[in-house]
Amino acid sequence: MRAAVYRGQGLLQVEDIPVPEIGPGEMLLKVEACGVCGTDIKKIEKGLLPPPRVFGHETAGIVAKTGAGVTRFREGQRVALHHHIPCGSCYYCGLRAYAQCETYKKNGTTAGFEPAGGGMAEYVRVLDWIVERGAIPVPDGVAAEEAAFVEPVNTCLKAVKNAGIGKGQTVLVVGQGPIGLLLTQLARWFGADVIATDTLQDRLERSRALGAHVAFDARGDVAKEVRGLTDGRGADIALLAALGQRAFDQAVAATRPAARIVVFAATSPGETVVADLGALCSAEKQILTSYSASVDVQDLAAQLVFSREIRVRELVTHRFPLDDAVKAVATAAQPGPGVLKVVVTMGGA
Repeated sequence: MRAAVYRGQGLLQVEDIPVPEIGPGEMLLKVEACGVCGTDIKKIEKGLLPPPRVFGHETAGIVAKTGAGVTRFREGQRVALHHHIPCGSCYYCGLRAYAQCETYKKNGTTAGFEPAGGGMAEYVRVLDWIVERGAIPVPDGVAAEEAAFVEPVNTCLKAVKNAGIGKGQTVLVVGQGPIGLLLTQLARWFGADVIATDTLQDRLERSRALGAHVAFDARGDVAKEVRGLTDGRGADIALLAALGQRAFDQAVAATRPAARIVVFAATSPGETVVADLGALCSAEKQILTSYSASVDVQDLAAQLVFSREIRVRELVTHRFPLDDAVKAVATAAQPGPGVLKVVVTMGGA
């Protein structure tokens, strides 16, 4: 089969590798669509993991084969995948800090080599614990590229729930790339008034179309703009879907005392900012972080995607066939005007 294989830092190449074999309790999925995620881009560009691997974890497809004992799914059924699922019984699962569970940290989907997602391949082997608790049936009428959003929507939903967003609050979403636009929609779904910022005009326009009450250029005086919209207080909550000192400083400056600031986008070592702890402490502002998906919101995330209450297909701006996966990753890695979500398709998407 064809697959985009990571061969070292900055090196990705499409080549022929064996179709993975499955064992009891496992499935083989024929991939229809796989979203290109910023986390995988970082792993490729920074060489964060030893090669070879096949990345891609925002995956949807058709069950091609089932192993002995599989009863949840049948051949020909359409499925969306999570690649991490916790054990449910360890200390961290007891805290609902699932991403810190040792079982959760094991990748449960692979196209070969060390499990790393595997969605950028024609076929993916789905290990038994993912078959049982991390595979989601896809209803008729839902496109594969929509179903591939189940995992990223889950991660954003987890962040929004951790932030405690509710009706009547004002939420600042910093950055309106694919993740920022999902956060904007989810904050609106929970009843908040959303103020969105970005430096690209087409992203601001898309943000307004998807529910932001106000969207303006992040290169302006964000704190002044936000305070002008909130009777001088500032936002109740800020969601950081952009990295860097300027974005962090804007979130701190534009939020009211006792606000919550959620850092979402930092996922690899070395992504740092300098914080004035005295100012944060005296204003009682809480800095929270959120990473990866949660089984607690797995069903709701799928429902929001499948019902189109969260509009994901409008985020897809580029579709590439598998043989152009290197170009797909390069396009997603250098976002600019007209570039939002990039999806690798294998037909039928």
